[in-house]
Amino acid sequence: MNDDSLACDTPRYLEFIYKDHLDNTLECGQALSQLFSNLNEPDVYIERVKSLEEIGDKLTAEAYSALELITHLELNHLAELFIKRLDDIVDGMNDTARLIDICMPKRIEDAAMELTAILLSMLAMLNDEIAQYPNNELASITDSRQALKWREEKADLVYHEWRKMQRRSNTLPLVDEANWTEILGNLEQTTDSTYHAMLLLERMVKCSLRA
Repeated sequence: MNDDSLACDTPRYLEFIYKDHLDNTLECGQALSQLFSNLNEPDVYIERVKSLEEIGDKLTAEAYSALELITHLELNHLAELFIKRLDDIVDGMNDTARLIDICMPKRIEDAAMELTAILLSMLAMLNDEIAQYPNNELASITDSRQALKWREEKADLVYHEWRKMQRRSNTLPLVDEANWTEILGNLEQTTDSTYHAMLLLERMVKCSLRA
């Protein structure tokens, strides 16, 4: 994904913008994973995440402009909500990178790597379904949505168990615990946004089938 792909004199169909958005978001997720693996030298990865988030913002703006191509009111509304969720995902990853920049943690918490791996797996599944849109098989996208729900619930459990362990064992200084609570909470919320994006995509497919 690069800025050249955004240069377009005529509106593109939303399915092409969605695909570019998810490709860019996956790349952003990979950069975030690299950041967590390189906390001793984070600057290049923080900047990479920020750059990809800015590309995501441009794609979001392009997608909103392309909404006028959809004449079906229900589908238009669902598409608008879907675009917002895509923007929430890439914003959530950038917010996580910015928190790393602010907090400057000295070592990684295992829960961060686990949550990032869950998020990347969810994004990969969403990307696979976007690649087929609007010709998705309903059974396939329903299975994908259910799989993402299971992963979202697992992410919630990882975050909950980490917080419970910290409160009971006091393994981190209070400042570090507060910092990681915010970082991990942000990651968990990003998995929520990814699940809800898949949920909206499923609704969009059903709406297209009814049209």
